[in-house]
Amino acid sequence: MCAKDRSQIAVRSQTDSIHSMREMLNISSCPAFIRDSRGDVIHTSPTFDKIFLTSECAGTFDTPSAPGSWFLDLSLEVKLELMQSELKSFSEGSAVLVKKNWLVDSLWTVFIETFTINEETYSKWVFIKEGDQIPQPSREYNEFSKKMQRYIERIQRSAKSEWAIFNLYAVGFSHASISKIIGIEVQTSKNTVSKIKKN
Repeated sequence: MCAKDRSQIAVRSQTDSIHSMREMLNISSCPAFIRDSRGDVIHTSPTFDKIFLTSECAGTFDTPSAPGSWFLDLSLEVKLELMQSELKSFSEGSAVLVKKNWLVDSLWTVFIETFTINEETYSKWVFIKEGDQIPQPSREYNEFSKKMQRYIERIQRSAKSEWAIFNLYAVGFSHASISKIIGIEVQTSKNTVSKIKKN
């Protein structure tokens, strides 16, 4: 099968899509978790478990058996800021960066992004530790940083539906499948993916 030939890729179920997202978080070097729209934590990455749930700094939480418990140990100010940011992400369908949060004796930036699979909405929280200095920032790092910032800004200003189309395409759905799932024309799917790739 040619790399661009998506006709032989089977349509994935909601369970498969969530499983793929979990696998992606499991290999990430950043702590992360996924919550459903009811606020239940449905998956935590191994790094999240290690840092936030079983760390000596994690207060009384010495087991990853209660993934939502870490939140109780946060200051009221941090809790409110994180919850407001998640609500903003849900309501606007955009990604939100919450900088300079004091969590587990360190400063963290929290990247909160919502995604929808079969009309069920989830939020993905990724924690990036601040202060991890790169000894000598190179030109490549600076360029990457600028590209990443443009990418985040593009996510924030793009329509939720455009990213839904692009994400489906990125995980292997054909334009024909996307048009059936979302109820749009095949050409609209192609144009949307092309527009996002071009930017």
